[in-house]
Amino acid sequence: MTVPDGFRELRFACECVSAKGEGYSDPWAAIAQKKLLIDGTKEEIINLVAREPRTIAQLAKELNISKPSVHAHINEMVGSELLRESEEWEKRYPTERYYELNFPVIGRDERSEFQAICEEMAERVASLFERKRAQLERAFDRTDLAERGWEFADLSQYLYAIVQRRARSLLEEREVLAKRERHRNGAAWVFWAEEPEAAGKKKYKDSDK
Repeated sequence: MTVPDGFRELRFACECVSAKGEGYSDPWAAIAQKKLLIDGTKEEIINLVAREPRTIAQLAKELNISKPSVHAHINEMVGSELLRESEEWEKRYPTERYYELNFPVIGRDERSEFQAICEEMAERVASLFERKRAQLERAFDRTDLAERGWEFADLSQYLYAIVQRRARSLLEEREVLAKRERHRNGAAWVFWAEEPEAAGKKKYKDSDK
């Protein structure tokens, strides 16, 4: 089935949900769209090498799967540049090939250094969005959306996404945020991971300042 001539196809909320991959996407969307972490084994490998670089033999033993299977996963992740060879570890153990992550992992203690600042910035953005709500609602009233059965609340996430996307674009243009890097397999992404909160640890609140 094809769309009629002259019809301009819709842009979805994220190109990661589109078979054509056209439109807006978050910097990490290509990880999902290109299915770079499609199975649990790759995620387990990432979790293991995040602790310290490992060889294929070590990973095979810890995961209880064959070396050829691990080798295939490693080749794919090195090809997509989720993993890389660890030069530091290979200098220490020159007869073996070690692999490490090719993206940053933010530890719990490291995250705590940024938390209060990020919470303050988030509060300012949220407050600004609230202050602008009346203007946004008046703009909504000037459209035909209500006649088509939609309410302002149905568009609230869309409107916030516009703000977030434009802010990201501006910060990239001003070289405050890193732009997506195109990798060997053609996918362009920025990616990271973070350690979860320790069990039972209280999350930061304004009252804790």
